[in-house]
Amino acid sequence: MRTFLILLLQFVLLAPPAFSQTTTIDGFTAERAAAERRREEQFRAVPSPASAREHLRRLTLEPHVAGTKEDYATAVYVRDQLRSYGLPAELKEYQVWLNYPNAPSVLELISRTSTNTTDHRMLDTREAIVPGDPTSSNPKITPLFNGYSASGDVTAPVVYANYGLPGDYEELKKAGVDVKGKIVIVRYGNSFRGVKAKVAQDNGAIGCIIYSDPADDGYMQGDVYPKGPWRPVASGQRGSVQYLFDYPGDPLTPGRPAIDGVPRLKPEEVTDLTRIPVQPIAYDVAKQIIAPLKGPVRPRGFQGGLPFAYHVGGTDDVKVRLKTDMDYKQRTIWDVVSRIDGSEQKDRWVVLGNHRDAWVFGAVDPNSGTAAMLEVGRGLGQLLKQGWKPRRTIILCSWDAEEYGLIGSTEWVEELAGELKEKAVAYLNLDAAVSGPHFGASAVPSLWKFLRAVTRDVKDPKTGKSVYQQWQDRTRDLRSEEERHTLGEARISPLGSGSDYTPFLQHLGIASTDMGFGGDYGVYHSAYDSFYWMDHFGDPGFLYHVAAAQIWGTMALRLADADGLPFDYTDYANEIREFFREAVKIAGWRNLANAFDEKAMNAALDDFAKEAERIEKARQDAIRSGDRAKLARINEALISAERQFIDQRGLRGRAWYKHQIYAPGIYTGYAAQPLTDFRQALDDRSSADAKEGLARIVEALKRATATLRL
Repeated sequence: MRTFLILLLQFVLLAPPAFSQTTTIDGFTAERAAAERRREEQFRAVPSPASAREHLRRLTLEPHVAGTKEDYATAVYVRDQLRSYGLPAELKEYQVWLNYPNAPSVLELISRTSTNTTDHRMLDTREAIVPGDPTSSNPKITPLFNGYSASGDVTAPVVYANYGLPGDYEELKKAGVDVKGKIVIVRYGNSFRGVKAKVAQDNGAIGCIIYSDPADDGYMQGDVYPKGPWRPVASGQRGSVQYLFDYPGDPLTPGRPAIDGVPRLKPEEVTDLTRIPVQPIAYDVAKQIIAPLKGPVRPRGFQGGLPFAYHVGGTDDVKVRLKTDMDYKQRTIWDVVSRIDGSEQKDRWVVLGNHRDAWVFGAVDPNSGTAAMLEVGRGLGQLLKQGWKPRRTIILCSWDAEEYGLIGSTEWVEELAGELKEKAVAYLNLDAAVSGPHFGASAVPSLWKFLRAVTRDVKDPKTGKSVYQQWQDRTRDLRSEEERHTLGEARISPLGSGSDYTPFLQHLGIASTDMGFGGDYGVYHSAYDSFYWMDHFGDPGFLYHVAAAQIWGTMALRLADADGLPFDYTDYANEIREFFREAVKIAGWRNLANAFDEKAMNAALDDFAKEAERIEKARQDAIRSGDRAKLARINEALISAERQFIDQRGLRGRAWYKHQIYAPGIYTGYAAQPLTDFRQALDDRSSADAKEGLARIVEALKRATATLRL
């Protein structure tokens, strides 16, 4: 019976897709499209559920925080697996500034009782063991801590500050509550945790506690682990509180690689680290702090999912002692880099990347992506054994220390910046590749059509439809009736930050994508993001690991082998125009409509759109005619156009970020704030900054237009 089921599963996975595929592929001449189609089908037949499952099992045996010996063991495993597939692979080391906890943090609740005595209660900063999940009892699991928290020992009254964003502190001020000199407790969500730490510090708080409220990823979302996929009561969320919106990477070497001989800042000179202790806790611990708070009843929007009315506190009735003891050192991290040289254009690079380090086991984040990468490597190795070589170079990268602040990718990009600016075609990112069956993607608009085309050629494992069709069907189901009739295809999101595409796109201007399969994922950055969780909830059967590898590898093959690179800047022009229309509306609401030259921006957009349309027509004509000389010129223009959105002066006050269209906002966390400096100026109500910010965008559009004008 078991043999029959295995054969049936292989038949389902390897059988021709139950959807139509056209012979043509965008970017390939008619003569080469059929061969490309056959090669892609050969590649997609290689990734297997059993192989992906075994990779994930091996990668999640031990907690492997960046810079530890267990982290090194995963690097060696990835390197050796790639070598076994016939791909060259090497370790690349960097020495970076990292912290580990010397001991579990001390969290003591000090409350006044009804008899006017003081009660002292020690609170837990570890996660509970879950019966049934064998790895949850691993003694190497770190206590709950935040990467880049300061060490400190502070005691003060507690203020509940909702999500810990600027608007929340404004509401507290309206309620007469001052957080200066106090410890704030805030809930995860709505922004990156580093933003919460900075805003707390900026408002005078001396400590920050962050918890996951059950309204956001606990029992109010569904059954909790181990019965279901959502966060249980005794689970917290680790994570970095680096000011990622300032600059990512090694804090001591901004803009430079963390290698021997490079000057380093002193820790006290660093601008992207908090100076206050920050501590994550579980919501059963948060309940003990929030429940006895007095002071005003919470403002509108502050109520979470714990079963009582939240008060904001700030009185002497409830205090907390928070002690964090961090061991900061310069530590070694290990990227793994595998390179398949191109046969015709060795100096044109298609780069794929996924990070490997995790706060604990990291079954979803990131090692579902690492398992997919290894299956991509296995598929490419099979093609190499059959005599294929890519026309352009393909580079596979397994990044380290992403969790602390995109460190492994950023240091590599900073070290190879000159070559990457000259040679990189695109960067294809995969992070938490699989936490469920629902496909989603982010990308620069020039790669939207390309990404959708690839998903049309990969089968959704559960429905037999294409991934594209399943993606569209689910989007339609989630839309209102009006949206179904007025909106088009499923949205491909803008790229903000929070994963390893950041240095490629926003520092160097390399066209980038990010994608994965999502679902009900409530164990993010906890000890329960484990092999057991994945095997029972995330991807039982590991079919979506295979689909992720098939999409990712197909994208790499097409970009490596295309005659005419499938970049379409007409979508880019339309998207920027929509961003600008939205910004103009906001400017009107804020009486800033006369602060900038709207006509100049519209004229620059018109010219950019016209050239985008013209070069797309020229690309299609050259593909049909097989004019390789013309295609070579067009390809160079298409690669270079994204670089023109880079302004070497950087964003205002954030020089590391240089892309004028896409970057994270100061307070948006991971989310993109398109037309970044211009939009920030509108938020700041600054006419002068709005004028300058838009002028820089106009200049960038003119550079891109000139590049597309062959």
